Amino acid sequence: MAGIQGFVLAGGKSSRMGQDKALMQINGQPMILRAVGVLRPFVDEVSLLAPPGRYEHLGLPVVPDKWAEGPLAGICAGLFYTHARWNIFLACDLPLVSKTFVQLLNERMRLTQCDAVVPRTADGWQPLSAAYQATCQTAFTQALQQGERSIIRLLGDIRVEEITSDQMHRAGVHEAELANVNTPDDWARVTGISNDQR
Repeated sequence: MAGIQGFVLAGGKSSRMGQDKALMQINGQPMILRAVGVLRPFVDEVSLLAPPGRYEHLGLPVVPDKWAEGPLAGICAGLFYTHARWNIFLACDLPLVSKTFVQLLNERMRLTQCDAVVPRTADGWQPLSAAYQATCQTAFTQALQQGERSIIRLLGDIRVEEITSDQMHRAGVHEAELANVNTPDDWARVTGISNDQR
């Protein structure tokens, strides 16, 4: 396996937002396509992890969950699908995430001997804006089949290289970039501080 695969997680129901948040626009662009654009300079291909039929109109490969709904199932589907050693995952609802963050993730990923590179902010682990080797698929799938739904609990079963808040800050990345939006209040707060420079 060689190269790097990019995946955008877009399988959620957006029930708290009241509309499909992946298609909500930030600076004139749907969040899902913004995430694709952030990934593209660093990967060989970008695919969407989403239910069949939801985003085919965007003209990108769509990989459906094979097991159940939820972020862990989406990551498992991506790792099952990939032909790359390393795989970068971004949630679709990170309207402030920057190419600078993905560049930092990419740099750490290329140097590590670990199975995954995962940022950790003041809010805790951020496993939906992280990189995983394809070999994680076995442990993740077994856990999913046993009823596990939390990817954070699985980080103890693999070798993880942590990106700290201080390391992000030194690279020019603010941890607010990894804050997702789930509600209209989240959206109002984030769009109030968004700008076209990201």
